[in-house]
Amino acid sequence: MNQHPENESQSQESIAGQKAKEVLQKQGKKVAKKVAKKVAKAAVKAALKAGAALVKVLLGLLGGVGGPFLLILGASLVAIFLIYLIVSMIFSNSPESLEGEPLALRNHIVAVADATVDMNKPEQVPYRVPHELIISALQIYKSGNHGVSDREAASIMGETLAPIFTYEEKEGKIETVVTTCEDGSCSTSTTNTPFKLKLLKHVEAWDRVMEATFTKYVTDWSEATTQSSTGWRSVEKVGPDGKIIPNEYETVPTSITVTTKSRSHTWLTDEVITEDYTYYDLVLSEPPFEYGKEDKLLVEAIYQATGGSIRYKEWLSGNSLIGVPGNVIPGEGIPAEFMQYYLEAEKKYKVDWYFLAEIHFVETGFSTHPTMISSVGAEGHMQFMPCTWIGWRYPGCKNSNGFVAVPDSIKHNVGVIAEYGGYGVDADGNGKASPWDVKDAIFATAKHLSKDGYSSNIDKAIRAYNHSDIYVSNVKEAAKRFKEAASYMPGTGEVPDLAPGSFMRPATGRISSKYGPRDLKNGFHYGADIASNAGTPIVAMADGVVIKSHSGCPPKGDIKSTCGLGWGNHVYIEHVVQGQKFVAVYAHFTKTIASNGQKVKQGQMVGTMGASGSVTGIHLHIELHKGFYKRPNNALNPALYIPL
Repeated sequence: MNQHPENESQSQESIAGQKAKEVLQKQGKKVAKKVAKKVAKAAVKAALKAGAALVKVLLGLLGGVGGPFLLILGASLVAIFLIYLIVSMIFSNSPESLEGEPLALRNHIVAVADATVDMNKPEQVPYRVPHELIISALQIYKSGNHGVSDREAASIMGETLAPIFTYEEKEGKIETVVTTCEDGSCSTSTTNTPFKLKLLKHVEAWDRVMEATFTKYVTDWSEATTQSSTGWRSVEKVGPDGKIIPNEYETVPTSITVTTKSRSHTWLTDEVITEDYTYYDLVLSEPPFEYGKEDKLLVEAIYQATGGSIRYKEWLSGNSLIGVPGNVIPGEGIPAEFMQYYLEAEKKYKVDWYFLAEIHFVETGFSTHPTMISSVGAEGHMQFMPCTWIGWRYPGCKNSNGFVAVPDSIKHNVGVIAEYGGYGVDADGNGKASPWDVKDAIFATAKHLSKDGYSSNIDKAIRAYNHSDIYVSNVKEAAKRFKEAASYMPGTGEVPDLAPGSFMRPATGRISSKYGPRDLKNGFHYGADIASNAGTPIVAMADGVVIKSHSGCPPKGDIKSTCGLGWGNHVYIEHVVQGQKFVAVYAHFTKTIASNGQKVKQGQMVGTMGASGSVTGIHLHIELHKGFYKRPNNALNPALYIPL
C-alpha cells in the first residue's frame, strides 16, 4: 500500500509537534516562561555543564531535517523544545536538583536501564541501555494518548530496547606433561584437564550489533623445574683411580628432578561491532510510542545534548550493500580471483567489498608491485607496518614509525598478535597470520577498518589506515566506481525466468494489490504490489538506465511515512522495449542496489524487497508509465505488459 505526495499532500505532524501545540493551546504562549522559571535554578547548572552541546544541537535542529518543521511551528514552540533539552539534562546530569516524584521517576528510569543487562557480567555492561536515552525519549511521550504512565512507558522502553545476548559454550583443556628423573632414571606422564568457556557470540543492541567468531588456539609451553632430596642411600665407594673399592660403601643423598610443562588448548575471540539502529527505530515506531522520523531525530538531538553518543541520522542516510543476497560480478579492472576474499571478508567484518578492492589496488596494484615492500617498511599485499600487524604494544613499537624487526615466528603467531592487539589474521586457517598471504592480508585490512569504526564513520576508518585526507578522498571516489561498475545477480531460483525482448516479472511472490480503484486517499492504485519475504531480490524487468535512485529510509515504514516521497527506498528505471520508451517505478526496498545513472540488464538486481516508506506490509510496488513518469496521464496497468 502506498500514498505519494506527487498527487496529494502528505504532511504528517510529529508527536513532538502535537504535544508542544497542545501545551500552547491549553496554557498560552507564556508557558515557556513559566516552565523555564520553574526549572531555571537547576537548568542554569545543567546548561552550563552541557552548553556547547546544547548550542550545537539547537543549530542542528534548525539547520537539519527538523529545521523547516521547527520554523513552521514558530519561536514559542522552539522554547518548548528548549525546555525538553534542559529537563533532559537535569534528569540525566543533575539529579541533586530533583526531589519528590521527579526524583522517584529518575531513579526508576536508572533502575530500568540497569536491568537491561546483567550488571554482574562485565561483557554485558557496555551494552546497557543508557538511562539518558530513555529520559530523552520520554520528553515527547504523550501518556494521555495510550493510558500508559511515564513510569510504565520507561519500563516498556527498557524491556523492548534491552539487548539480546547469545552465548556459545566451548570446551578447552590444560595439557600437562610431567617428567620425573631419579638417579638417571626418568618417567613421563601426561594429563589433560578439561574446562568449559561460555563465550559471548552475538549481541543485538539498540545502537549496534556484535558478532564474534572463535578460533582454536594452543598456547606455547610454559615450563618449571624443581629438585628435591628424598633421603640417603648407600653406594659403592670409588677410588681416586675411578675404580670401585671392594666391600667399601658411602652414603649419598637421593635426588629427584621434576620438570612440568603445560599449555592451554583454548579459543581466541574476534569481535565485529557494526553500528545499527534498526532495533531503536522499530521500538520507537511501535506502540505505545509510535514516533515518526521527526520525533526520533528530536530524541537523538536531546540525547546528544546530555552527552550521549548516537548517529541515527547518519545511519539513515547510509546504504551499504553488505548482506545483499546473490552473486557479485565485478566490473573491468578487478581481478576475479580476489573477489571471493573481498566478499568473505565483507561478510565477516561488515566492510564493503569495493573498499577492500580499492585499497588493494592503491597499495600494491592488486599484488603486482615488484617487491611489495615500501620505503618505510610496510610489507605484503595490503602494505602493513610490522607494529600494525603484530600490535603496537609489542616491545619497541611505541614512539616508532611502525617498523621494528620482528622474527616471522613471532610476527605470524596468532596468539602473540592477540596479546599485543594487532590486526594480523589467519584467514586461510594454516596456523599463521602472514601479510604475505593475500587472504590473510585482505582480512586484516577488513579487520583494521572494522575496528576503527567503518560502520559509523567510513572517512575516519580509512584515515586511520593511511593517515592522509587525500588518501581517504581517492579511495572513496574509486570505491564508488568499483561499486557502480559491478552487477548484483540473484541466485538460481530466486527470480522468475528472463524474457528477452519484453518485460519479465521483477520478483517472486503473490500479487497483493492490483492496478485500479482502491481504498486510498486518492482512491486509485496506479501500480501493482508483489508481496513476499523481506530481502527477496528485485530485478530490472528489462535493460535500461536508472534515472532516479533513493536510499536511506528506515527498513520499516508506516502508512504515514513520507520518506522517499512515500516510495521509501526506490529507483526509477527508463526502459525501451520493442521501440517504446517506458519509465518504471520500483518502490519500498529494504536496500537500494542500483545507482543513479547506472545501466542495468534484464534480471540484474536493483534492490531487495522491504517495507520502507508509506506501507502496511512487506512488498514491491511496481508502476509503469509510457514515455515518462506522469500520474495519471501516462500510468499504465502493469498487468498488460508484465507477466504478473
